[in-house]
Amino acid sequence: MKSRLILLLLAAHAGAALAQYKCTAANGAITFQQTPCFGAKSEEKLTVIPNGHPPPASGASGVAPEAAAPAPAVNIDKRMLATYERQRERDKLLQAVKSAQDDKAGRVQQRLADIANARKQFGDDPANAQLLRDALVSIDNRYNALSDLDESRIRQAQADLANWDKAPPLPK
Repeated sequence: MKSRLILLLLAAHAGAALAQYKCTAANGAITFQQTPCFGAKSEEKLTVIPNGHPPPASGASGVAPEAAAPAPAVNIDKRMLATYERQRERDKLLQAVKSAQDDKAGRVQQRLADIANARKQFGDDPANAQLLRDALVSIDNRYNALSDLDESRIRQAQADLANWDKAPPLPK
C-alpha cells in the first residue's frame, strides 16, 4: 500500500515537471521556467512533448503521423539549431583571424631567433662580416615575404568576418 502511494506521488510529480513557461521581461530578456511568470511583460505556457512525439489525438487512432500538424517545438528546435550553426560559422571565421595574427606574432619571434643564431654562427670576426651581412639580408628578405603573406591572410580573414557580419540574420 505504501509503495503504491509513493509511486502515485512520483508519477504526479513527473507530470508536473513537464509544464514550461516562456517569460518575456520588460527589457526583452526571455527565460524558460517551470512556474508561472511573476512580474513578466508576457507569459506563454508551452506544451512540452516528453519523448519528442505528440500524444495521439483523442478518438482518432487511425490518423497517420504524416497527416498530423508539426509540433511548434520542432520549429523552435530548428531555429535554435540554425542559430547555433550560424554562431559556429562565425566562431570559425574569428578563429581564422586569430590564427593568422598568432602566426604573424610567432614569425616575429622566429625572426629574432634566426638573427641571433646567425650572429652566433658568424661571430664578431671581421673576416666573416660579409657572410653575416648576407645571412641577415637573407633572413630579412624571407621574413618580409612571410610578413606580407601574413598581412594578406589577416586582411582576408577580417574581410570574411566583416562580410559574414553584414549578412542578414536568420528569419524568426
